[in-house]
Amino acid sequence: MELRQLKYFIKSAELLNFTEAAKTLYITQSTLSQQIKQLEEELNILLFERIGKKVYLTEAGKSFLPYAKKTIQDTEYGIQKLLDLQNIRTGVLKIGVTYSLSTILTNTIMRFSKMYPDIKLEITYQTATDLIDLLKEHKVDFVLSFKPLGKDDQIEDKTLFESSLSLIVHPHHPLAALKKVSLEKIKEYPLVLPSSGLNARSILDNVLHAKHVELYPQVELNEANILLQLVKTGHWITILSKATIYGLEDLKAVPIAEKGFEMHASLLWLKGSYQKKSAQEFIHLLLQGRD
Repeated sequence: MELRQLKYFIKSAELLNFTEAAKTLYITQSTLSQQIKQLEEELNILLFERIGKKVYLTEAGKSFLPYAKKTIQDTEYGIQKLLDLQNIRTGVLKIGVTYSLSTILTNTIMRFSKMYPDIKLEITYQTATDLIDLLKEHKVDFVLSFKPLGKDDQIEDKTLFESSLSLIVHPHHPLAALKKVSLEKIKEYPLVLPSSGLNARSILDNVLHAKHVELYPQVELNEANILLQLVKTGHWITILSKATIYGLEDLKAVPIAEKGFEMHASLLWLKGSYQKKSAQEFIHLLLQGRD
């Protein structure tokens, strides 16, 4: 049994299409089919059921898939550990970041790139839910996100800092001069909000439900940067984490008077996974930047 056969099996199981899997793996379909057949012969059991041009995982294939994935993952962790022991400062560091925390990364990216110019950074911006899926698929090394509301046994987390939901306004907006603002006062002005399902919106909705308060946004968006651009016009206001406007002098965060708006910016990674040195160093620089 070879690692490449396991990789071919995993990709075929994900796509359930030998033609598409072969294209993704940059091999011919006949090569893929031959390698899968050799793997099945070695295991003495069918992993795929072939019906015409379609393929389906057999019960044995479904059972074998998590073990194949773990074998590949463990091998990749082992290779990375050997590279770290040799102090090789090359490779790729893949980071997942939620939109609302993108502003806190700029300085860290600049410092890291100057210190490790041969390490390529691949940064993916998605919602927290999508990033956790990428983390579980080993498509990112770690995630910077607000701590999810639900518990996930596959994920470990470390709180970086607390950043409460605040009213975000233009510095010349009438509410900008307030030390605190009530939810009732917020209702008097045109409002844009993050879309339902995003962490900030979920926490906001929980508080509103508990206090029997309703807000009526004119616009809902799943992209924090566009929300902020609308607020910069001075017409709209929004509710986001204070960390969202970190380093932005043309916006102001006004604390909301009611309790329950606390959010915790966190690092998320797969439980039991090996954390490469480049990831450790990036996190170290990120924490330095928050001190």
